Amino acid sequence: MRIFESVREVGIGLARWTTRGPAVAVKGGQRRTVGVFLLIAFGLYFGALFWFGWLNGVLLINGKARWNAFQFADQRAKAVALYDSEGRYFGIVHPETENDHLGEFERTDLTPFGASPDHKAVPVAEAPPYFWRCVVYTEDRHRGEWRNRYGVDVGHLARLPVSQRGGSTIEMQLARSMWKMHSRNSNPMWRKLHELSEAPVLNRYLVKDGDTRGLERWFSQHIPLVQGGGDEQGSIYGVYAAGQFLFGKRAEELDPAEQLVLAAAVRRPIAWPASEERRAEILYDLIGVEEDKRRALLCASDEARLADGTRVIEDKRVRLATRARLAELRAPANVGQTDAAFLEILRRDGMTAEAPLLAPMRLAKGLAPNLQSEVVAELTDLLAPLATAQATKAVEAPPVKGQPTRLQGTHPWRGRVREVEVTLDVAKNSEFRARAREAAMTLGEDLEKTGRYRKGALPQRVVSDLGSLSIKEGDTALVIAAADENGRIVRYYNTSAMTAYSGYGETRPMIRGFGRGAYDRSFETRSVGSVAKLAAALLLAEGGASDAGRTVSNACMPGLQQRCATSDVGATPARVTLSRAFGSSLNPAVVRALGEGTTLARTIELMDTLGFYLPERHRQTPMATNLALGRFAGRPRAVHWLAAATLQAARGETGAVTQPFFVERYRLIESVAGGDFTFRLETPARTTLALKEGIGEAQAQFLRAVLSQPICDTRDGTLRRLSSWCAAARKDVAVHVAKTGSVSSGPAGGTFDESDLWIAGGIEFADGRAYSYVISLGAGSPRGAFTKDMGGGVLAPLADVLLRDLLEDAP
Repeated sequence: MRIFESVREVGIGLARWTTRGPAVAVKGGQRRTVGVFLLIAFGLYFGALFWFGWLNGVLLINGKARWNAFQFADQRAKAVALYDSEGRYFGIVHPETENDHLGEFERTDLTPFGASPDHKAVPVAEAPPYFWRCVVYTEDRHRGEWRNRYGVDVGHLARLPVSQRGGSTIEMQLARSMWKMHSRNSNPMWRKLHELSEAPVLNRYLVKDGDTRGLERWFSQHIPLVQGGGDEQGSIYGVYAAGQFLFGKRAEELDPAEQLVLAAAVRRPIAWPASEERRAEILYDLIGVEEDKRRALLCASDEARLADGTRVIEDKRVRLATRARLAELRAPANVGQTDAAFLEILRRDGMTAEAPLLAPMRLAKGLAPNLQSEVVAELTDLLAPLATAQATKAVEAPPVKGQPTRLQGTHPWRGRVREVEVTLDVAKNSEFRARAREAAMTLGEDLEKTGRYRKGALPQRVVSDLGSLSIKEGDTALVIAAADENGRIVRYYNTSAMTAYSGYGETRPMIRGFGRGAYDRSFETRSVGSVAKLAAALLLAEGGASDAGRTVSNACMPGLQQRCATSDVGATPARVTLSRAFGSSLNPAVVRALGEGTTLARTIELMDTLGFYLPERHRQTPMATNLALGRFAGRPRAVHWLAAATLQAARGETGAVTQPFFVERYRLIESVAGGDFTFRLETPARTTLALKEGIGEAQAQFLRAVLSQPICDTRDGTLRRLSSWCAAARKDVAVHVAKTGSVSSGPAGGTFDESDLWIAGGIEFADGRAYSYVISLGAGSPRGAFTKDMGGGVLAPLADVLLRDLLEDAP
């Protein structure tokens, strides 16, 4: 008792001594002074809670509007992951592709800081559990305690005037990441104040009655985990993309050890160097060893406990297995490996596996340029909220309360698609792309020597003033595409920055002034030329034509004075066989043959189903003439589909012909109760064309005869430069049908009078593999004329590269 009284007296004496000075200011003695100090401390604490939890989040700085801005940033940041036909992850859709020339969003929309959330993150339905628990333990250990309410640690707040380092809660770190407050140019004090201002807003809307799932999900998506090459596009955000880069796994596939490594990277994103020694140092800093536990190993230890007393990893067996796995992950060879199929492609372009290109956006752009544009276009067509792809006006969406205006009317797939599997083997297609570009450059150099070609339409080699060699893409869209018999596109090359294959320019009308809508063929201006004769041959076969040697008149007709019997240029016999008529593009003979054996209704039905559009100015001309001259307008995808239908009929196959496609399947984001979501894998419905049942073996032989003539006629065939691929002369080719096309621009073309060149057809190899293909070089406008009297046959070297690549791709 005496000891207790002595201790009490010492305590009271110390209190009197320390409050002697303040007691002068507070009248009434030292006890009142202590009470005043306690009252001030009480007021400061609960005042801070009141400020950050309610006033700051709702009234003073308009918390609802700021939450809308966060939602806007979250929506824009949602990325689409890309996988090739072999199941290999090759990156995410680049924002330039997604936002259509960056015209969809403005920095001024992102109040209050005017920052732009340029990072992209693949959504996760749930945060990996051990990732989140480790982050709470290492970054926000007082979470849930009396000192940490509303996303702000009051203890850290008290020392803010003297230190701006550390102490950030999870909400503060999330706000910093989403508004790019970690910029080196930002003032630390102002940055902290901004974080403190934004954290309660995130806490208020993402944490509901103690349920942190919303906050867990956002944090897992938007936090930078792998550092890039000095800019936002070089960094990797979120556990999905970081997990793919470091471990080759989706977020939901990560094991506990891998989750802890990512959690350890929250404090300092991983800067992945080329040196294996430096990689080992980074991994040691993240993981540590038993004697020197770093963040990952600390979270897997027996002593790591959260504020509620539970361990980060509660199951002892899981903790032991996790520590063993972390020991494996300390070896650099087990982390950060690029798929072997892609390494050589990257190295060929002077990039290593450790280069910043491995950030998902750069990776996709490097491995499959332009493919992203086609995927985005196809997703838009598949998921557009329009009833058909022919609408000519954008749909005005009604305002949605609480939603930023500029999110309305945007791409129909934004925020609805998480992953896309494409039909291409990206590694094989990259090799083909390199060969195709080399052939295109060589072709351009050869054509330039003729004096009938405008330099620059095709890719060209350019030597700088310093003597360095570079490649400049052509200013005219060159597209090469091939699809298998099921419609899957297996080879693709495009020199244009636009969706030249799927339709570009005005054919994708604006939605409310920004973003691109579904393809609208009524805006299509590009004529397809004589490749439309594939449709003419198909119509004749459907009408029962079976004799390719039947003769028809090729006498001149009004508007058809070239390549006819009495023409001054390229005169022909008065009567020619159907084989020669198609092989040499003798238009009067084809028109007469069509007039004898086809119906107007079926012609319109076929071309309409395939997606062609007949411009108004040609609708008074007989349909057979429009078809023979190829006055129909269409994108390369429509021509490719026509080639696929013709090939199937020529092979004697019946049934539906699938429109060529890039998107094999996609994983949709599907909402569930309580604002959560899950993912649903879906294979989109395919658009098909039903061939007429009247095409039998005799009609198939007719198609093979008339449409192999352009290739096999070495004297007069429009594709005679490709005669080495004539099926009759090769044992490895069973069927090869094709047609060229060219579009004359007339006087508007000036020196050059052809604005579009085409080759379209299909081939079946002896082993049964069959492919349809299209090659197009064109501007779709007289102002883009680039050749004079050459015809689509000049593109034969490009077709040769494609066919050789397909032949060598035998399983």
